[in-house]
Amino acid sequence: MQRNILVSLMIWLLEIILVAGFVSDEWTREIQAVEDKMLIDYFGKEKDAEIRKTTQHWFDKFFVKTGIRENVYHYFIPTERERQMSKGFEDVGRHDLFPFIQSRLDVLWDTVYQMIKRFIMACIWFPFLAVTLLPFCIDGIVRRKISQTNFDYPSPMAHRYSLYAILGALYLLFVGVTLPFPVPPQSVPVGVIIVAWATNVLLANTQKRI
Repeated sequence: MQRNILVSLMIWLLEIILVAGFVSDEWTREIQAVEDKMLIDYFGKEKDAEIRKTTQHWFDKFFVKTGIRENVYHYFIPTERERQMSKGFEDVGRHDLFPFIQSRLDVLWDTVYQMIKRFIMACIWFPFLAVTLLPFCIDGIVRRKISQTNFDYPSPMAHRYSLYAILGALYLLFVGVTLPFPVPPQSVPVGVIIVAWATNVLLANTQKRI
């Protein structure tokens, strides 16, 4: 299990590196524009403005006011003063290397901003998760109690694959925060329903004695 979690995290980190390294800044802005339109169509302009405001607040709080974003740019891209102090190397990379690095860092920070925005959007559905999960859990427990009284045999296969479905849905929701294409807002409630249904099957097919 630990090995699978490690591999999953490595794949997620590789995805972020690939996005930052190969996705153009124009494509990133186009993704944001398409996703913004989907948010407005689904939640309305008022809720979209609220999500944008909250996203900008947390982005500024963690990366702008702390100086992290500025320091990252400064670490990879020399200032004009640093150029002038490097005699003979003032124009090295000025028109090719450092503009490329600038564009990659722009994509990276746009991705971070989009991650925060998608996470906030997912948080909106947390009350829906609680309301949906509770009856599915109760039903699963009741079905398990019934099977204990009539000696029905719980299915190990259903138990195992429902667990895989829960982990898979949660992982896809987690990876979806950094996907380099528009993620519809309906993806979160769909994932919640899958998790709730799989939890119902998992509880209903849990072994009678643990």
